[in-house]
Amino acid sequence: MEQVIQELVEDDFTTREVPEFGLAEDDYARALDHLVQANVDVIVHTGDGRVLLGHREDLPLRNMFWVFGGRMKVGETLVDSGVRALRRELDLHADPDRLLLSRTYNVRWGTRSVAPEERGFQTLLTLMTYRCTDEEARRLAPADRTHGWVRWHSRQELRELARNGSRLLHPFLPIVLRDAGLF
Repeated sequence: MEQVIQELVEDDFTTREVPEFGLAEDDYARALDHLVQANVDVIVHTGDGRVLLGHREDLPLRNMFWVFGGRMKVGETLVDSGVRALRRELDLHADPDRLLLSRTYNVRWGTRSVAPEERGFQTLLTLMTYRCTDEEARRLAPADRTHGWVRWHSRQELRELARNGSRLLHPFLPIVLRDAGLF
């Protein structure tokens, strides 16, 4: 299947440095109340179908497994955003050519990391996949505070967790993994 990501850029768009996150918490909360956030998350997997999941420390998804990613920065492509997230969260220097588009979802989360937490927020979430090499797989570990720990899961383990109603799996996780052919 051919990967098609249309990047439309006007000639006078100026790329600029954007800090890791430049909004005060109350400004960020107001933005979440009024804007849909663009996110890119990446499902890291091996050739034999194992999936790396991180145990989340923050809302949404606190104390649950999820994949790796986050907000896009102004001027980034989807691939740029995915590569940056993998470097930040796993210290993985991903090969951009191995990042493949999976699906895009309109997600309405029930909670968020800034007050009022229960107000939630909405994201346009683009999911990508990254098939890592055996060498990459051996050395992956959390590189920031997003995830307390990471673990490789086989499809069978993930299906069993879902079947048993594990609170470690957010209900969206089996959906995105199934859509990516990894569940």
